[in-house]
Amino acid sequence: MTEIEYRRLLIDSVRAGDYEDKDALLELLNICSLRFERTNVFTRNLWNHCKENIQVCIVPDKMVELKKHFDYLKELIYEIYPPNDDYELWDVEIKPGSMPDIEDVSQEILFENIRNQIIEEIRAAKYMIWISVAWFTDPVLYQELLKKKQQGLVIEIALDDCDRNHNAEFSLEDDFSVYWITVQSYYKNIMHEKFCVIDLYTSIHGTFNWTKAASFNKEHISIDKNHSTAAAFADEFMRLKNKDVWNT
Repeated sequence: MTEIEYRRLLIDSVRAGDYEDKDALLELLNICSLRFERTNVFTRNLWNHCKENIQVCIVPDKMVELKKHFDYLKELIYEIYPPNDDYELWDVEIKPGSMPDIEDVSQEILFENIRNQIIEEIRAAKYMIWISVAWFTDPVLYQELLKKKQQGLVIEIALDDCDRNHNAEFSLEDDFSVYWITVQSYYKNIMHEKFCVIDLYTSIHGTFNWTKAASFNKEHISIDKNHSTAAAFADEFMRLKNKDVWNT
């Protein structure tokens, strides 16, 4: 396993865990890099294995903050350390270092528990949320967005201009910037895109509409974490919001 792969595994493990300061630790790990320090010194514990130290490197002015999480971080690093034929993990250290020059790229495909995962991503948002879905009638997701609005996030929504959305049990227009999309042709068409962009980094896309019924359907989503995918969906959102009627 490479240093990049191990760093990604560490971040995913923290994200999936129940550490009480998970959000603060994830924010720090996103600006950390990992370094394997492999030695020629035998451990005298596992046969023919040498000592390997893992250094968690972070910019100096964030070291004190990261050290607050050291006990949990060290325990987790030992837990996820992959067995191998050459090295044994011997120690974990926090060291000063520069920002990582790699982008943490990940993709997760989900077929179950989709709404809960969307809620988790909404709660992790820090700056902005852009949503484009055919139908939005789920009051649970609506309430999660309201909480983020109260924190100061910019939230905008593009929706198909149809009775189903207008007759929802809540009014999105009362709380958010909503863009009603009309698709016009010889036939009855709808704006059927389903995606969400969070902080211009996380993209959620697939078959899942933000409705109560969708949680009981057979659906899927992909959660992509990288700037290039998020930018592509953000560009599409800008095209949707700036065109009143789409002709097909």
